[in-house]
Amino acid sequence: MNNQNSMIDKIIQSPLFLRLKEVTENNGYHDHEAVYDHLIKTKDIALREITGNFITNPDAKKLFLEFVNDDFHGIERSEIMVIIALLHDIGKILYVKDNGTAHPLMITDSSGITMCPGHEYWGSTIVERFLNNVSLKPEVIRYISNAIRLHDTFSEAYFIVKKDWPFETMINDVKSRAEGFYKEAIFNVYCDCFTATPFQEAKQMIVKIFNEPKLYEKRAYVIS
Repeated sequence: MNNQNSMIDKIIQSPLFLRLKEVTENNGYHDHEAVYDHLIKTKDIALREITGNFITNPDAKKLFLEFVNDDFHGIERSEIMVIIALLHDIGKILYVKDNGTAHPLMITDSSGITMCPGHEYWGSTIVERFLNNVSLKPEVIRYISNAIRLHDTFSEAYFIVKKDWPFETMINDVKSRAEGFYKEAIFNVYCDCFTATPFQEAKQMIVKIFNEPKLYEKRAYVIS
């Protein structure tokens, strides 16, 4: 834990991460909130929820903890998932250059509402720059980049549209998405939108999904 705290502190204190204080969002999920503040909050929620205490099914909780405590190239997956929570919105720092001019990737409409199209993918392309002062193997950095690229695979709308599906069908659909990073993606959105009023129904569905042992069964896609 001390090593993880040290690593997270280094990331947070880096000049590039501190620049996220200058990027502010305002929409149904962020009330004039700096991206920096949102990412710190999401990281803190991830640190608390990665313990699996939100899972009440003992079989599912055991499988969740086996997954997050697994060693991945010298670092526990739980530590990686907290770093993903900390960095998932870094793409919102970016500017777009078009025809010799630059403008923020973050768009603000005439009423002051913001959106940031493509921040998932473009954020995944700059992960290494946010991690250049910590020692992580290339495989771990690629893992973080992939998870950030896919972190919005599961939106509020995804869960609401499918709320009346048979639960087994829902689990199968979840497992088919996010290029195999479905556990990481739904955990991130659970932490990302934890306190957002529009997300509460979806959050309840995510908890139900994590309480299903079949979620953790490994699968492969093959030509037979």
